[in-house]
Amino acid sequence: MAVVTATFPSVSPTGEARPLAASAIWSIARDVRRQICGGLWPKPLPADTLIRRVELLVINGIRFEPVWDCGNEVHDELGRPVAGACEYDSDSPQNIYLSLNPAVIGDRSDLAASTAAHELGHAIFDGPASVIACRSKFRHVTPDEAHFDAADPKNEEYWSEYRANEFMGGLLAPPDLLHRTMVRRAGEFGVTLVNGSDHAGKPGYPVIDGRRWGMGEQDVLLDDLAGIFGVSPSFIWVRLRKYRLVTGQGRA
Repeated sequence: MAVVTATFPSVSPTGEARPLAASAIWSIARDVRRQICGGLWPKPLPADTLIRRVELLVINGIRFEPVWDCGNEVHDELGRPVAGACEYDSDSPQNIYLSLNPAVIGDRSDLAASTAAHELGHAIFDGPASVIACRSKFRHVTPDEAHFDAADPKNEEYWSEYRANEFMGGLLAPPDLLHRTMVRRAGEFGVTLVNGSDHAGKPGYPVIDGRRWGMGEQDVLLDDLAGIFGVSPSFIWVRLRKYRLVTGQGRA
């Protein structure tokens, strides 16, 4: 059985995750990626690979099994279709249910990967407290792709979504791995790089000079990196911004 482990500060005895800096979430996600992929390389992590290689979670010493469902429609409490969900039911106290909705995701492998990684983030950070407390109900839904750029945490619900998003980003495109690949590929497309120190990527590596990065060059590089990591160009742009790998003007 494929086992994935993770540890992070939590509240005793409830098991609830303590607030974490984004960099700490990315580090946890990077370690999970290494366990799933057997190492760290710039390549896609498709949803089916993630599902196949995450059969048992041991989080802060709490063991539970993710039960994946990718063949049925998923709805929110108002009956609207959503891309995915993460649920807990005390009738099956050692399971966390993770769903991807084929009716919303369609044939987009990048959206399937993002949704699966987001729901896995919920399982890792929100699951232990539910298992410990054996709550009767626990549910998070992912409405659509726009949900993956949630704002910074404002309350418990927003914090949970923000944390799942940062885990998703750090799992599918870890800061140092994306940074190394970005620098290597930037030279292929004539993208100007400058010295940078205040970033979350590879120490000593340059960053993109956003003031000299034209829209045409942006599109080409973002498309290229998206293909390498198996995500969307907008996903790559969000990660470059979050990791502070672009200076100057932001993308319009």
